[in-house]
Amino acid sequence: MLQNTMPPPRNVSRAGILAALAVTFLLAVLLVALRLFSQVTAPPDPAPLVTVITAGAQLLPRTLICAGTIEPVAEVDLGAREAGTLTSVNVRIGAHVRAGEVLASLDTGQLAADAAAAQAQLQVAQANDDASARAYDRVADIRNSGAIAPEQVDQRGADALAQHAQVSVAEANLAAAQARLAAAVLTAPMDGTITARNAEPGQYAAPGGPPLFSLMGDQGVIYRASLPQDQLALVEPGMKVRLALPAGAALGHVIGIDPAIDAATHLGVIRVALDGRQAPLPGAFVEANIDLGGVIALALPQSALIGGDDGFHVVVLRGGQAHLQPVTLADLPGSVSGSVSGSGSGNGSGNGAASASALAPIAGGVKTGDQVVLYAGASLREGQPVRPAPAPAFGH
Repeated sequence: MLQNTMPPPRNVSRAGILAALAVTFLLAVLLVALRLFSQVTAPPDPAPLVTVITAGAQLLPRTLICAGTIEPVAEVDLGAREAGTLTSVNVRIGAHVRAGEVLASLDTGQLAADAAAAQAQLQVAQANDDASARAYDRVADIRNSGAIAPEQVDQRGADALAQHAQVSVAEANLAAAQARLAAAVLTAPMDGTITARNAEPGQYAAPGGPPLFSLMGDQGVIYRASLPQDQLALVEPGMKVRLALPAGAALGHVIGIDPAIDAATHLGVIRVALDGRQAPLPGAFVEANIDLGGVIALALPQSALIGGDDGFHVVVLRGGQAHLQPVTLADLPGSVSGSVSGSGSGNGSGNGAASASALAPIAGGVKTGDQVVLYAGASLREGQPVRPAPAPAFGH
């Protein structure tokens, strides 16, 4: 076999290697140039956009939260006024009755006999009174004639007066017997609804015993709540009240404040009349808000506050930079509520729609005119440049 003993073309290999090295060098130079160019021309990261508001005085609505019960305006317990056996019971729980309507009756046999006896005694007393008066008239005309002693005339006059007094006693006895007879019939003292019944035919009833009926008058219901004495001082008659009823909110107004505070509990009582035709059931436990009226004070939305172990802070803008500022909240009588609308996101930047936020009264740390970030958050650093975006006016 013949072998190829010719050497490789050395000049061609060296030229290829040189060309490859040249291309590699040019690419490296190009990459370095591109990197340097990109570092020179790339724009810096923009400062975050934050929504800001201008701190200022606001009209803050104040409310006082309380809890109480619904009670009837008028409610009475009706018991027996005479002792005896119930012969009839005419109403049941829930029945509506009119004033004077008979609710129940007692056995009146003995009471009727007592009234008849008192009537007879009155007739006897009246007859004796007439006889004594005629006897006195006969001797009074001959008092000075000498036919009868003056002492006898005086005695006849005294007898006539005594008999006349007996008539008055008999009349009083008859009135008492008739009153007892009438008391054996239990009637409704006012228009209303029977809310309780403890009476059955054949049952023995007596004065001082358990009530036979409870009657709630048609005058309606009121709301009654107890308040501590410091809160009671904030309430005045006529203030509007909003009650949270199971069927929905109801409106009312303060109609009365008890003049005395309980010495044991240090609580005072307010009474609220319900407006309209709401008819919650008596005895219901209800929470209510009393409108104490507005107060003007420097305030910020709660979304601007940052809470921590060392208190509250806000982010204020000075010279286009964010600065953390401690603030002190004001202690106003009653709870304060309000709302604010603006733009921004929860971390202090963005342009999304904001939800309503309650207002917090400020006592110190921020003054009127300061620019405050509406939605403060941990993403903002002390001294960080920011771009402010004004929020719509807030407050009331």
